Amino acid sequence: MTAAMTHWSSILFGAALALYGLGVLVSATAFTTRRKDWVSLIPPLTLAGFVIHFGGIVMRGLEAGEFPATDLREVLFLLAWTAVSVYLLAHFRFRLEVIGVVILPLVVALMLVTLLIPPDSGIREMGDRATGSAATGRVPAGVGHAIRVIHIVPAIAGVSALFLTFAASLLYLVQERALKSHRPLTFFLKLPSLERCEKLGHQSLTWGFSLLTFVVITGAVTAGYGLHDWGWLFREKWALLAWLIFAVVMYDRIFSGGWRGRKAAYLSIVGFGVMILRMIGA
Repeated sequence: MTAAMTHWSSILFGAALALYGLGVLVSATAFTTRRKDWVSLIPPLTLAGFVIHFGGIVMRGLEAGEFPATDLREVLFLLAWTAVSVYLLAHFRFRLEVIGVVILPLVVALMLVTLLIPPDSGIREMGDRATGSAATGRVPAGVGHAIRVIHIVPAIAGVSALFLTFAASLLYLVQERALKSHRPLTFFLKLPSLERCEKLGHQSLTWGFSLLTFVVITGAVTAGYGLHDWGWLFREKWALLAWLIFAVVMYDRIFSGGWRGRKAAYLSIVGFGVMILRMIGA
């Protein structure tokens, strides 16, 4: 964003945040009162916020005249929207109501973080370097924006899949602890089985890891062609560390299997935390 986020997109993003926040409030109330009937309010509130959120993204794109991922705040708004889409998919496709209790507060926190981030924060760099290269005649004009989109879109999609990995891993650990203590967890929502948590975590991690691998490979390729310098390796240290953590989990699942269950869940949670640090600009 060149100054502050413009009027209509700000209003739409604010309205979406309010609806998501209301959904979190309803889920917290349902949790404390054990009133499961309140849970039925969460998906409609989230869906309404999701639609308004999308309207804000479209409006922001129209205001800017380009794909709305030109600074960190816009990227985080896109990430929050895709994370909500993952929650809605888990709810309506897999009937996992409890996933929203984990993902929705993360989305609200992510959107609140954007209020602390100054405009024009640190995302244009790769495109600007490519544009600088274009000025010297090495690449055509406009390649900078294309490079930025090619990297950001799969990165956002990959990290949004990891929201589901994180939720499934956390629920796995909660369930496992309850079973090992021989004290079945009393919860106002039905928790998925250990097997289902592990399967869901593995499937979402496979998608997320594949997309992040694409981002790493395309970053190396564009560096090799001089579209940006190799300093991106240092700047992306958190993303690369998260990728390595997920690579260990994926390798073990495919070739060994010794780190299934609790160890894989812990590593997935750590990897997700590292990746979020990268996304918020650490």
